[in-house]
Amino acid sequence: MKKFDWISFAIVISLIIIGLMMIYAAGYQPDSEIPFLSTQAGKQSIFTIVAIVILTACQLIDWKFWSGFAYPFYAFTIFLLLLVLIMGATIKGSTSWFQLGAFSFQPSELAKVGTIMALASFLSHHRTRVSDSRDLMMASGIILLPAMLVLLQGDAGSALVFLSIFLVLFREGLAMWIPVLILILAILFIIALKYDVFVVLPLLLFAGAIFLLASIRRKQSHLIISTIMIVAALGFAFLHRLDVVIAISVMYMLYATIENFLSKQIRQVVLLSLGITLLFGFAYTSSYLFTNVLEPHQQDRINVWLKPEDCDPRGSLYNILQSKIAIGSGGFSGKGYLQGTMTKLNYVPEQSTDFIYSIIGEEHGFIGSVAVIMLFLILMLRTIDIGERARVPFIRHYAFGVVGVLFTHFMVNIGMTMGLMPVIGIPLPFISSGGSSLLGFSLLIGILLSMDSSWVRSRRAV
Repeated sequence: MKKFDWISFAIVISLIIIGLMMIYAAGYQPDSEIPFLSTQAGKQSIFTIVAIVILTACQLIDWKFWSGFAYPFYAFTIFLLLLVLIMGATIKGSTSWFQLGAFSFQPSELAKVGTIMALASFLSHHRTRVSDSRDLMMASGIILLPAMLVLLQGDAGSALVFLSIFLVLFREGLAMWIPVLILILAILFIIALKYDVFVVLPLLLFAGAIFLLASIRRKQSHLIISTIMIVAALGFAFLHRLDVVIAISVMYMLYATIENFLSKQIRQVVLLSLGITLLFGFAYTSSYLFTNVLEPHQQDRINVWLKPEDCDPRGSLYNILQSKIAIGSGGFSGKGYLQGTMTKLNYVPEQSTDFIYSIIGEEHGFIGSVAVIMLFLILMLRTIDIGERARVPFIRHYAFGVVGVLFTHFMVNIGMTMGLMPVIGIPLPFISSGGSSLLGFSLLIGILLSMDSSWVRSRRAV
């Protein structure tokens, strides 16, 4: 009979140990005379012990305590986020740290736990419905308040992580058109920046025309015309004749509009035209804001992701380039532990924090890289399972909040080391160097496992 999720616990411990090994490898110098506790690995080993204590101690607490303690804990973390704006130390351009001697503490890591708990408690109320606009605003406010405070600290990466907690609302029935719209806007944003804002227009016009023509009964002739127009547009696009592509798109849209007017589907035409105008306006605005509002270093981060061919290999592109070289050099089985040349020569900046995955790729190759990914995927799947089988709403809400945060950190960190995501600067959970992150995620998972085991025990007692 299951009383405790030992598999999830073992996965977390494994990730923590892997992280400690990689941090040690990042700073390994055979002839170094620096005391171990003065190194990054030495400091991380202290945090590792504390993290294991937290994971263990959480199991002694009943889930009802966390439910009752949610709002006070949330208020406390909000207080810390406000306090750090006044008394915090600035590290790497972000005023988000409390400096405690040789150690530093980032309250945003604790705020993630508090936000998930507060949201779970709010949604657990029997009268709360995400379909109700007032309840939705309250739930959104719980998430956005710490996100805005973290953004004021200059830590856009951590602020982004808070938005992933919205996953809880979608799990509870929030309309799916919202994430679909966000996805469309993200695609338009990428296209506008990577290519040109006016490339967006023919794409929108074509999509709109196809939608209009698909709603008309006489489909065969429209299919032939659509195929001809699309092939022609693609041909001129490859010839870099954007003016001709736009002209074809406009003609195609006019044809679809006339057909719909003849079919008396005027409302569809008006609404779709308005939608295309608004989406193109968003793309144009995004391009303008990128060029005229964002700081040069912020533009560089996005350009490294979308336009690496235009970036300086010795400047803004250096981190990503070296990380990809390190991962690629590991091959299938890696160079062996403590044998990574890129690691030993410090070619990869921030290799013990943001880019620690590059060490895994270099020293342990494809096998080690995939093994770490699989550990994270299994942990997230088991977290989802905890949420789905829990009949207590608070536990379900909390579990999906944990999944959202874990997935965002996992996806963004590993993605940016391989050039698939922009460099945001958020750690890889349990592995990257940093006591705040390690202790925050240990508390996050420790509470989850405590809730799961407590609920199982209480259910059996009944």
